[in-house]
Amino acid sequence: MDVPTPGAEGRRTFVVEPGHATTAFGPQEGPPGKPAAADADPGEAVDVLGTAHLLAQVEFLARESVRGQLPAGTGVVGSRSAVDHRAAAPVGTEVVVRTRLDRVDGRDLVFDGRLRRCDDDRVVATAEARLQVVDRDRFRATLDGEP
Repeated sequence: MDVPTPGAEGRRTFVVEPGHATTAFGPQEGPPGKPAAADADPGEAVDVLGTAHLLAQVEFLARESVRGQLPAGTGVVGSRSAVDHRAAAPVGTEVVVRTRLDRVDGRDLVFDGRLRRCDDDRVVATAEARLQVVDRDRFRATLDGEP
């Protein structure tokens, strides 16, 4: 199966919105939860870029960076990811996301991701996203209960 060669890159910017955030040091509504620190004052709560949206940005940009380079009838789905948080990005912060196809391991495309704050260039996070090349028809069939 022909797959993309390492080196494909992607870049985009976005602004952290409330729907992208998780609450640090305070109660949270979605999903509901209490802070780990029982002595945390509600005034300490701050909304910052959450892991789920961070990884979604990396994975979606990685997918876009190989658009048009996959065999006909195939697509990619996320199979594994890892993230290292480095600095917080509060709501309202502009962030630049960069991805690069680092290596190809059979049907797996392994991307390195990096997110930086645009205001001071601090690294918000580094991530690795593994996308697997799959046959689209076979993948959809598994959703219908077929083996």
